[in-house]
Amino acid sequence: MPSAQQKWMNHLVLVRHGESQRNVRRAEAQRAGRLEYHEDIRDMDVKLTPRGARQAEETGKYLAREFHFDRVFVSPYERTLKTAHTLIEQFPHPVDLTIEERIREKEFGILDGLTGHGIRSKYPDEWRRREREGKYYYRAPGGESYPDVALRVHSFLGTLARDWQQQSVLVVCHSVVVLMFRRLLERLTEKTLLAIDRDPEQEVCNCSVTWYAYDPGTGSRGRLVLRQFNSVHYPAKDASTEECRKKAERRH
Repeated sequence: MPSAQQKWMNHLVLVRHGESQRNVRRAEAQRAGRLEYHEDIRDMDVKLTPRGARQAEETGKYLAREFHFDRVFVSPYERTLKTAHTLIEQFPHPVDLTIEERIREKEFGILDGLTGHGIRSKYPDEWRRREREGKYYYRAPGGESYPDVALRVHSFLGTLARDWQQQSVLVVCHSVVVLMFRRLLERLTEKTLLAIDRDPEQEVCNCSVTWYAYDPGTGSRGRLVLRQFNSVHYPAKDASTEECRKKAERRH
């Protein structure tokens, strides 16, 4: 029985968008040693690939079996919107969807759409500054650092805690945003977060599910506790990378 003092939702489920066209172009550009991969398309307009759409469909079927959501929040980017609509189509019940800019993709500024080789070639001073400051605190001109993203996610969590207590909420967002939820809800340090980010086995897979549940036994008012991180619920043939294929194989 939920407590009248319960601050948090019953469930908070985070899903990264399905494989996007930019995900594919970036991997191809890195393998070919090219400088860039954006092809003059705004990041927010990048679409899902057919494989990304299949990932979303299968993930939606899994979520429909496990949860009954009261609200879905989604980043305003095309790839997250398409993912969210595909997920909702699999649910046996109607659920309202709210577009939420605070969970949009990290903004990369002048480095947007550049490979590592491209950054070194076009902006060598920025490459050196990034190496000095580290991935967590580095902010490209016109872009955001990880703490910048954490600030807006923190604001969004405040909204959830105020308006969606004792509800089940699905958030469809981006890999950095998933990590920032972990940073805030689990109070991770910079070192711990970057260790997760560097570990290939913890790569935030396309359409992976990260799930928190309310635990009344933690603290005076309870808290959200991580129950599942980065789990994949579609066949291995539809996974985008080797590590994600391994996850899918273990699930099936």
